[in-house]
Amino acid sequence: MSDSVYHVPVLLNEVLELFVTVGGVYVDGTLGGGGHFRAIAAAISRGGSSWGATSSNGAKLLKRTVLVGIDRDRESLDNARHAIFDGIGAEVILERSRFSEFDSVLKKHNIDKVQGLFVDLGVSSRQIDVPERGFMYMHDSPLDMRMDTDGDTTAARFLEECGEVELARVLEEYGEIRNSQRMAKAIKGYMKHGKIHTSADLKACLAREYGPHVKIQALAKLFQALRIAVNGELDELRTFLDKSVKYLAEGGRLAVISYHSLEDRMVKEFFRTAEEACVCPPRQPVCTCDKPVLLRRVNRKAVTASSDEISLNPRSRSARLRVAVRTGVCQ
Repeated sequence: MSDSVYHVPVLLNEVLELFVTVGGVYVDGTLGGGGHFRAIAAAISRGGSSWGATSSNGAKLLKRTVLVGIDRDRESLDNARHAIFDGIGAEVILERSRFSEFDSVLKKHNIDKVQGLFVDLGVSSRQIDVPERGFMYMHDSPLDMRMDTDGDTTAARFLEECGEVELARVLEEYGEIRNSQRMAKAIKGYMKHGKIHTSADLKACLAREYGPHVKIQALAKLFQALRIAVNGELDELRTFLDKSVKYLAEGGRLAVISYHSLEDRMVKEFFRTAEEACVCPPRQPVCTCDKPVLLRRVNRKAVTASSDEISLNPRSRSARLRVAVRTGVCQ
């Protein structure tokens, strides 16, 4: 399978414009099909003359030029290792890991600071299109949904082991499903008499409760909730964000592409809090919190795909890009 088919990178031009600045160490924590990774590498290669320049306060910028690609999916890493990176003018490091554990990868390679941290939180086209991976609800496939196929818990196993109350919480919090208690009760009730191993089994369960014409939106929300639960996606993102600032060099950039409101809200709130200069009560006359300003948002409003991109790649429709820069300024 060609790289172009394997993955179509979303918001690619916008990522290059807002994220890539000067040479240094750049980390792609969700390598996937490698589309963003290769484009970032090419952009850095073209900008080689700026390597070793000085920042606004005279500090030397990172001279070591490294591209670090991380993914928990073995297939993504195997695909990337067969790619050709000749002529990009940078060292390439590929490691299998969760993106929340990027710090362990950096430590392994003696890297203290990076110029860029990037994650694309979407499921890759390859993962979606391969029925055996179980991410699709439109076709009958095993309820797997693991981004790391070596993981123990598939979506089917999660449904089997999860209690009704916990399942209702997952459906409400991760799928934003109204009356999640009803859906959870229907699923667990169905499982008392029959197994749910495939997407067809799950749709049959819902049809029994809601009628034969279950709305696509309801299925999408259900699959989203299960996928997030199986992969611990929100915990991953929270951990990644909490670690990110420590490893960004001054002037370094943090970029996140999210695909649903839960992720986007988390990123937006993290950027907003890191940008605040003071968190003292509004009526307090003198600041006593000494809170450092850690980030400055590059784009105040999330960047979305153009109509042209959406027409070429409909999966870009829900993408939201937010970028922030490490300030190093304390108030």
